[in-house]
Amino acid sequence: MFYVSTTWKHENEINNEKMQNLLASFKGTNPNVKEVHWWKIDNFTHGALVIYKSEKGYVESKEIHRKAREESSKEASTTMIREEVGNQLAFLENN
Repeated sequence: MFYVSTTWKHENEINNEKMQNLLASFKGTNPNVKEVHWWKIDNFTHGALVIYKSEKGYVESKEIHRKAREESSKEASTTMIREEVGNQLAFLENN
């Protein structure tokens, strides 16, 4: 797995329903993406985690990801304030 973790600052207060609909609009648009998680940090900041099936898939998808970021940034009036990328180091799952 390959991870991209970002934090986004919003010009306006986060609208939960609008964010859910925006994320849902990207479903199925990138076959290299396994999961996407967005979470609210505060009323004007959200975090995002995109989990790719592999680093190769991430590299192959950079243009798709860039376009999706542009679209979501315009739609939600956001600016990315940080980004980290890397391969999975360890994993724990509780049932």
